Parts: sequence; structure tokens; C-alpha cells
Amino acid sequence: MFIKYIFIGLLFCTHLIAEEFYINPYYLDKLQKNSRSYKIIKHYVNFLNTIKDDDDKSKIEKVNRYINKIIPKYDANNYKNEEYWATPFEFFSNIGGDCEDYVIAKMYSLERLGISPKIMYMSAVKEKYAGGDHMVLSLHVDRNSSPIVLDNLSTRVLPIDKRVDLELVFMFNEYGFYQLENHKKLREINRINLPAYKKFKSRDSENLILKR
Repeated sequence: MFIKYIFIGLLFCTHLIAEEFYINPYYLDKLQKNSRSYKIIKHYVNFLNTIKDDDDKSKIEKVNRYINKIIPKYDANNYKNEEYWATPFEFFSNIGGDCEDYVIAKMYSLERLGISPKIMYMSAVKEKYAGGDHMVLSLHVDRNSSPIVLDNLSTRVLPIDKRVDLELVFMFNEYGFYQLENHKKLREINRINLPAYKKFKSRDSENLILKR
């Protein structure tokens, strides 16, 4: 009986270890040990490990706040390119990016934490008051309600119909392109040519984070 309990305990410990996130060795080889980039990515992985057992609402809010703490950088400063969509590794190792890079990093983080990619959309919006183009992450958690918005310019996670400062243009993920009717219903539209997105997908081959 004693041996049986030891065996159960070992299984339990193995399960806990199996749920740990860690940095892919492929990327560790690209990082200088104790560099600022290495410390930031290590801190990011530790953060994911601290919230991996939270409920979905908590994960979404905490990921939004955490990634929003990273200071924005223009593509021209980071990559000498006006339109470059960074992979999560590029975003964290370069310590910043612009709006679509925040969206990609948040989608990646939430998918690692168990949120379905089918309900997450990169969303092109117009800033009504500032007059500029912007991108946010939308999660259509409940098909009978408006998608919620994760915005690198706001710590608050709100439904899109409550964001009076934003006008949604279109939403997309790997499954298709959509517009939103009455703030709730998705209507599929023709795919839009986004060269920077295609180049990003061709570079996004290795996972930054693995589980063990």
C-alpha cells in the first residue's frame, strides 16, 4: 500500500512537471546568456507558468496587462522596414514592436495557455479620434455577444461595442477574413492580401515556448 502511494505521488509530480513551460533550445542558442533579451524572455516564460492554471478570463486580462508593459517601437527603428510583422521571439528579444506585434504576441501567449485560436482574430480598426489605422486582438468568446478587445493602448479588456473610440474594419485569423454585423455576428468576406502577414507566417516555424 505504501509503495502504491509513492507511485501515485510520482505520477502527480510528473504531471506537474509536464505542464511547465520552458524556452525552446533552438532560441536559447540565439540568445546571449544574461543578456537583456534573455532575461525578458525568461521572465515572460515564468509569467506564463504562474498563470497557466488560472481561469480563462484571468488569463486574458493578465496577458493583456503583461504584454502592454513592453514599450512600443516602430518597425523602421526595429527592422529598417515600414511594415514588418514580428514573431513572438523577435518581439520579446527586440524588446518591443508596433500594434500588430502586440496582437501576435498576445495570440501566441493565449494559445499556449489553452485559448482556442478559432476564437482569436487580428482586427484592423480605425481610431476615430486620432484618425489613424490600428490593430487589436479580438476574442469572440460568446457568439451572442460582442467580441472583447485586447489593445496595446489600453489595459482594459472591453467588448468592441463599448470601444467608442474604435471602428472595426475587418477581422482575420488563419481560418478566414470577416466583418462584424451588429457588433456580434461574423460575416465571412474575401481574403485580403496582406504581404507582411504572409512573410510573418513563412518565418514563424519554431515555437518560442515548449512544454515538458
